[in-house]
Amino acid sequence: MKHEKVFVLEMGRLAKVITRGKLAADLSKVTIETEVLIKDTKDEDFHPPIQLSHPKYWKLKRLTAEQARILQFQYSGLTDKHLRKSIKEFEKTFNQEVVS
Repeated sequence: MKHEKVFVLEMGRLAKVITRGKLAADLSKVTIETEVLIKDTKDEDFHPPIQLSHPKYWKLKRLTAEQARILQFQYSGLTDKHLRKSIKEFEKTFNQEVVS
């Protein structure tokens, strides 16, 4: 299951949090993964915060997937509150799907 939430940040940048959930094989728990994309006013599409031209790009390539995800989040401009809100909405939607 996938949930997308777009936030408008103070500087006019749009930040999209994509939350995905994967149900364990024994149906006992859900693993939640998040991805952050940004779109500045001059951009046409959403893109990762750290791209090839970013000074931290090569550092990002040496990190584990989890560490890279955290670094992308830090450079997106989102706060922890934004991330918690997106995950909470995902969990609410996921629980409604499971009950149905």
